[in-house]
This record gives sequence, C-alpha cells and structure tokens, in this order.
Amino acid sequence: MSFSRHARTPMPRHHAFVLLITVVLGVLACAVTQRAGEVVPPQSWRESRGPVVPHDTFPRDCSICHAGSNWQAIRADFKFDHLAETGVALEGAHQAAECLRCHNDRGPVTAFAARGCAGCHDDEHRGKLGKNCVDCHTQTNWLPVEQVARHNRTRFPLVGAHAATACFRCHPGAQVGNFDRTDIQCVTCHADDLAQATSPDHQAQGWTSNCDRCHIPTTWAGAGFNHSTFPLTGAHQTVACTTCHVGNVFAGTPSDCRSCHLDDYNGTTDPNHAAAGFPTTCQQCHSTSSWRNATFNHSSFPLTGAHVALDCAACHAGNVFRGTPSNCAACHIDDYNGTNDPDHAAAGFPTTCQQCHNTVSWRNANFSHAGIRSGCVQCHLADYNSTNDPNHSAAGFPTNCEACHTTRSWDGAKFNHPFPITSGAHSNIACAQCHLNPGNFRSFSCTSCHEHNQNDTDNDHDRVGGYVYQSQACYACHPNGSH
Repeated sequence: MSFSRHARTPMPRHHAFVLLITVVLGVLACAVTQRAGEVVPPQSWRESRGPVVPHDTFPRDCSICHAGSNWQAIRADFKFDHLAETGVALEGAHQAAECLRCHNDRGPVTAFAARGCAGCHDDEHRGKLGKNCVDCHTQTNWLPVEQVARHNRTRFPLVGAHAATACFRCHPGAQVGNFDRTDIQCVTCHADDLAQATSPDHQAQGWTSNCDRCHIPTTWAGAGFNHSTFPLTGAHQTVACTTCHVGNVFAGTPSDCRSCHLDDYNGTTDPNHAAAGFPTTCQQCHSTSSWRNATFNHSSFPLTGAHVALDCAACHAGNVFRGTPSNCAACHIDDYNGTNDPDHAAAGFPTTCQQCHNTVSWRNANFSHAGIRSGCVQCHLADYNSTNDPNHSAAGFPTNCEACHTTRSWDGAKFNHPFPITSGAHSNIACAQCHLNPGNFRSFSCTSCHEHNQNDTDNDHDRVGGYVYQSQACYACHPNGSH
C-alpha cells in the first residue's frame, strides 16, 4: 500500500489522539511484521516498506514514540491503550500492526475507516464477492473461514467429496482470488469420468447430463439408478444391469417375469409348471428374494391345519391342477370307510367331514347334536316304563323326562311341584302319602292324614262358610298347609 503526502494544518495533541481509530471489523493486517527474523514493534517501521511517512499532522510531543537521543531510536517502553484513549479496540492482527500503517499523513484516519476494509486493503476479488470482507475473513489472518457452510447458501451446496475439493478445481482463478461464477452442470467438471464410464457405456446410451440421477457426491462407485418403473427388490438388487439389459440396451426392456425367467419356469418340475398350465405371472407365488418356498394364493380352497404341510401332488394327482374337487370325500373317502368307532358307513354318516372333523387332525372329532330329534322318550322309553317308584306309566306321568331328571343320573329326580303345599311340614313326605292312587297323581287326599273323623272336623268348621269335608276344599283354604 502506498501513502501520499498531503499538507495538513497541525491540530492539538488531544484532538489528534481522538482520531486514532482503526479500520472496522474486517480490516486485516499482518499479525507480526518481521525483517531478518526480528519482530518489529507497533511503534516502529519496517525499512523494507520504504521511507517513513511524513509526520506533518502528528502530535508535537515527539517523546511519545522517540527516545530522544536520535530520531532512529524508538522508545522500548511505548504503551498506548487504544481502547481507553480512542474508544476503538484493536483486535486480532491489528493489535500487532505498526501504528503508521493506519496513522500516516495521507489524511484523516476516519475517512479511511469509513470505507471499511477497502480503506486499507486492496480487493483481490475485483469486487465480485462484495464489499463485506468479514463474510469470509476474520481479523486474525487472511485465511477464509466457514467456506463450506457459506457455499451451501449458493446454488451449488458443497456436500460429500465436493466439500474436500480444492476451490480452483471448479473456479480456475481461485488461487489469485478470482471466484467468477462457474457452470454447475456435472459434466463441466466430470467430462473425463463420463468418457471412462463404459459399464454401461454412458455416452452410447446418451447419458451425458444430470449425473445426480444415479450418482451421489460421496463417490462415483455404487451408482444407484432410480428404477421406479420396475422397483428393484430382493435378489434383483444385486443383479448386474446387463443381466436384464442385454447388449447394453436399456430402452424398452420388458418388465414381466417371463422375459427373464422363462427358463426357470420351463425347468421347474415340482410341480411341472408348463405341464400343469401354470400362468407365467410368477409373482403370484414367488417373491423376489428366492424362487424357493413359493406361496400360492389357495383362495378357492384355503389351506389350514395339516393341509398346509401337504405336498401339492397329494391332492393334485398327476400334476392336474384344474378342476380338482374341493369336497372332503374326494380325498378322504378311504378314511371315512375305514372308521369303525363309530362305523361311519354303517351308521349312514354324511361325507361332509367338516361337520365333526377339523383340518388339524382326524382325532377328537366334535359332532354337533343340534340336528338330533328332541324328546327323551325316543331313547329312554324303556326306563320310563320300568320305573315303579312311582310307576310313571300307571300314574300317567308325561314323557318329557327333563322335567324331573337331569342328564347326569336317573336317580335323585326332583319334580317341580306346582303347589306350594310342599313347603314346611309337607316338604319331606313321600308322594304316596297324599297321592293315594299311584295310577293317578292328579288326585290327592288331605283327609287321609288330617282329622280322620268327619264329625270332629265338621265341629271344628261349624262357623266356616262354605265348608265341605273334601280334600279339594281343604287345599283351597289351606294352600300352604298351615292352620
């Protein structure tokens, strides 16, 4: 930086010190100036810079900087509190910069400070990066900081390998501060990579732009094409492109399974797909992970229980898969005929096996008796006729046995007596004590136990209106058996 001399009118000492301010944030200078290995203090001047600038406007008190013995001797104990004296703090490399770099006879330091960094420092970027130097530089040194983060606010964020690439690789003039706007198309920097891409041949396929459709900024290897028209899953992810795109022909490749797997289809013998007339829509049974363990959607006859583990040929004999009957007897007629506990054929059981059996096992069949005819007497008529305590037949008892008996045992039958006279003292007496005619339990006698002498009974009821010496009349007045 050159300095020119201007005639200035001397000003008072204190006013001059007030004007001793430096360039604002962003004015950068050398942290330490050296000559022949010697550190030059701020109050000194490096001879390689040329003659010392004129002092016309400097304070008249020369002893502030000079020792006094001669003009070349500078005070070793020079101290100046720039913040306290001027209100402006010197930070970073500015703390060690020579005072004369800013305070010289060019003119008022305030005029240069008002220009910001450009007041002292030439713009090596030719004005193309703006005037705010602190966007990239600090007061410590000229090395730019946080350039990757700042670059991410441009139209080309630096990610992956781009973040570690030297600036001049994309900006040819970067070494001299020239960061002219550059083309962001991949091929601008990667033309050589494009020319070397032969597996597949990118140029032959016309893939000369938009590299980011397959490649990522981390590495060129392991490119991943967005195979949205035919999503690559399972084993398809590891197959080489040329397996499906024969001869590096990528346009118009069919996406149906048969196009690639016809040989697998024809070579399958368990079961024989071609002989059985299986469709070539392989995805109905197979997955992209493996040809093994195919799963057919057996929706017309859901496979459950033991049917799941059966070989297809167990039901589809001779690899005939069309028209196979779905009724149980078609496969299980031998099981039906061979069953003797009970003998299904002799008993005339239907061949709808699922009524009692399930697909897990033939054992523990569970027959639903919902369809059996109702009425105990159909099975228990002999029991009814042989019962003599009381004689059901002679007494004319109804044949709905469940009115008194349970299915656990015939003994301990309990009749639901419709008359409340069974309570109290009558609760434990034998039926025959009241029902004297075992052939007719509809008739009963009260007088056989109570007041055997009619005359005495008549005397006891001489004041009872409508009194009649008759069991039905007794019950009408004494339904609970009480006096």
